[in-house]
Amino acid sequence: MSIGMKNKSRIITCLSITDKVIKLVQSCSGRPVPEISAVQTLSLAGKSDEELARGIKSLFSSLKQKDPGRLILMIPRQMVALHYARFPSTNPEELSQMARIQAPKQIPYDSKEIIFGYQVVRVNPDGYSDIVLIIMHQDIVRRYIAALEKNKIEPDEVVIDSQGICRWLQLQREFKADTGVIVVDLDTGHARLDVVLSGMFIYSRAFPVSLGSSDYRMRLSEEINRSLFAYQNETSRVKPAEAVFTGSSECLERIDDDLLNSLPFNSVKYPQDKAIKLKNSSQVKLENFKRISFASLIGAVCSQKKPLFNLLPEDLLAKRGKAAYKLEIRKTAVFIVLIISAIASAMFMNIRLRQSSAIGLDEELSRLSEDVGRIEKMARKITYVRSQDNRSGSCLDVFTEVFRVSQEEISLISFSYTFNKSLILKGRAKSLSGVFNFVSALEESPVFKDVQLRHSFERRIQGEPLADFDITCQLEG
Repeated sequence: MSIGMKNKSRIITCLSITDKVIKLVQSCSGRPVPEISAVQTLSLAGKSDEELARGIKSLFSSLKQKDPGRLILMIPRQMVALHYARFPSTNPEELSQMARIQAPKQIPYDSKEIIFGYQVVRVNPDGYSDIVLIIMHQDIVRRYIAALEKNKIEPDEVVIDSQGICRWLQLQREFKADTGVIVVDLDTGHARLDVVLSGMFIYSRAFPVSLGSSDYRMRLSEEINRSLFAYQNETSRVKPAEAVFTGSSECLERIDDDLLNSLPFNSVKYPQDKAIKLKNSSQVKLENFKRISFASLIGAVCSQKKPLFNLLPEDLLAKRGKAAYKLEIRKTAVFIVLIISAIASAMFMNIRLRQSSAIGLDEELSRLSEDVGRIEKMARKITYVRSQDNRSGSCLDVFTEVFRVSQEEISLISFSYTFNKSLILKGRAKSLSGVFNFVSALEESPVFKDVQLRHSFERRIQGEPLADFDITCQLEG
């Protein structure tokens, strides 16, 4: 099923598969408050792969929103193994390598046959990290993924239901995130106890309990006490401050005050759909809440946060990474081609405009050619008259230029000008530096060239310095 980027950010679908039922919850997260738009279930008549694929097809076919958007595959807690460990590092890369080595040691399977994830529940001041390892046989996930692929659906994330219940608890504003909260999720045929702290589960245990049994409340109480005892022995975390019972409404009806008061902390019953916005639609079947718990699925689809771990097989992650990389390469190539095409089109249009302008100028010049010829003749006559006028006043112009460039300390004694464009200047200055400055000023003038200081000497008259000079130069033009 093709998934558009717009829908992937707007629609979130969570699918949970047990041995008896397929559960589906869908939300529209593009609204200010996430709204549950579909709650569906389908009972499984058999356990074959074909039956599972047909069940998934039937479930999605009944949805109005056919595109699942961001699809989360949720694995029940009883199908995975959890192990609590302390690693001598806080570096994420080192923790990942340690988890990879430690995970196969916890179950009797080869490392190639398992899928694992982990989450850090505490970083200790001594540089150690307390983690929870989540381990499962990869055949479980691959079976579900194969059934989805037969219907052209691919999950974006694979999580466990304990992770979803953490998100559900965050939606309930009455509970503090920084204190330990026990959540008992009651479902058909089994229940699950999670200890949640700061948005993550630090302990989780699932156990079978049948709603139809006469000793349901007693069995449930025993399993809760057994879970709390194991929690205290396996972890050194904080003591929970309160407990929340949620799940199917039929199961909650069996929870009486005696059971709630028997726990060593404040305990309450909480409907799974409380504080949740449900769309008024035939897709949301409220009768499903009676016998089945959707709390973990609701938490998953109402949260925009990414999971702390993803149990998708590594080969599928690598395959999707390569596909995404190839897609980006194709997008980049198309983008480059579009840029080159745009530049080429702009250059072509620019050339055409220039050619059109040149043709227009040529036509205009041809029309003005006769007028230009007459103007050129008139310009030659004017130039000739002006040149004759310049010759008549050239001596005065040279004399004016000499006095323009001379400083106040320069006194001219002799000014000799000849028709061969030569000029001889004799005079005196108050110092030799003044003479040299006068020579430099003549050289910078556009009227004179080849300026030469033939001789200069300094003498004193009545105690005052005086420098005589003799300068020759040629006139430009």
